[in-house]
Amino acid sequence: MIGDVNQLAGKGQVGIVSFNVATDSALPLTLGVIALVGMPGAIAAVICADDVVAQVRSRAEQVRESWHEQRTLDRLERAFAPAPPAGPPWVAAARVATDAIGSARESMVQFAAERLSAVGLAPAWLPQPAPAGPTLVPFEEIVDRLRELPRDDAGYDQALRDACQCLGIAEHLTEVDGLDLQIERVRVEGALIAAGVVLAEA
Repeated sequence: MIGDVNQLAGKGQVGIVSFNVATDSALPLTLGVIALVGMPGAIAAVICADDVVAQVRSRAEQVRESWHEQRTLDRLERAFAPAPPAGPPWVAAARVATDAIGSARESMVQFAAERLSAVGLAPAWLPQPAPAGPTLVPFEEIVDRLRELPRDDAGYDQALRDACQCLGIAEHLTEVDGLDLQIERVRVEGALIAAGVVLAEA
């Protein structure tokens, strides 16, 4: 053995042998230190594995529920969305143009019938002009009726409806009765007062 070492020393290979011996002795020591340092982490991972799995499972359930809700909302939007116009775009444009032309033609015929009928020159084939709408009651007259009529009079509710129609106020006086009618009457009176109508004379 000593002879072999002497031969290796003579050949310059003693340093390599000592390095291999040092490496072989340091490797188990390094692995032991790594195992000692990583052991607490491994123990903690084993202890907390159930919590981690539960959190991952809960998160997956939330993602799946959110996905299902989004799909349901998308289906509802598609169900209630207006149907797209059938055919190419020019078909829809032609339909709109046809409606506009028809409406303009009816307006022109109505105007011509009114003018010719006014001077007594309307031919028999010309359609009769549509009767004029109901005569609008002046707003001041409606307010005077509200001040004069008692609240339990049927004409009072009609005056309230006329006033609401003039001012664009929604009312439901004809849809309710009894106590609900009284409540609706008070609500309508409040809306008229808020709009600046003086219901009672000073």
